[in-house]
Amino acid sequence: MNGLMLHCGGQLKSREEVFAVPHPPATSTYVPLPYESFLTRIGKQLTVEGMTVREEHLALSANGQRLFGLLALAMPGVRQQDYGCVLGLRNSYDKSVSSGLCVGASVFVCDNLSFQGEVAFTRKHTAHLLRDLSWMITEMIAQLPARFTEQSAAFENYRQTELSDGQAHDLTVRMLDRKVICATEVPHVLKEWRTPRHPEFAEGGRTAWRLFNAATETIKGDLWRLPARSRALHALLDEECGLNGNHRIRPPEPEFTVTA
Repeated sequence: MNGLMLHCGGQLKSREEVFAVPHPPATSTYVPLPYESFLTRIGKQLTVEGMTVREEHLALSANGQRLFGLLALAMPGVRQQDYGCVLGLRNSYDKSVSSGLCVGASVFVCDNLSFQGEVAFTRKHTAHLLRDLSWMITEMIAQLPARFTEQSAAFENYRQTELSDGQAHDLTVRMLDRKVICATEVPHVLKEWRTPRHPEFAEGGRTAWRLFNAATETIKGDLWRLPARSRALHALLDEECGLNGNHRIRPPEPEFTVTA
């Protein structure tokens, strides 16, 4: 990861700056989860599982009341590829979101991110959150290798699935329907599909992998919405590539050339 594209007033911060943000006082119905406690417990569990953090990026927005972080991980026994495992985390002091973790991948050539699995601490910031936090983090991090392996398998399937222009255009409209992209982003996806700015994505031909990267290139930046958008993108392409067992096989449509 070369850095985070930040929108909505988010700013990159050091751990010290993040930890220095004062958390609000607890009430009978609300117990805040301090940023320092959250990050420290994650780090300890990663060590227990034999994982190391290669890079860490933390961002604050809303005057420090919202935290989003990305940890690029090295996992034992996981082969180095042209993308790597990332752990996304979020927390807030303004009750805007529950604390949560999500597993994803970052494509090295372009720094595009996508998230597939998520565990939100659905008790929100109640009295029992601190009691249950440790086992929640333990459970999520223990699943990281399996979840990343699953995501890697999906990527390889995308590389092997050829798409015609017609199929890519149809899928782009379906991205709009699934709220992966908004209407103004449709032209950007199609431009990246037709002429990728990163030549690596054109090398494999017209595939679901190429379309996937066209979409993630378009939606990267808005970290607060990125996990939900990229999970919806995975769900759509998994359906198209037959990864959910309900795929109806259809070959790419023929390309027609008009000659004089």
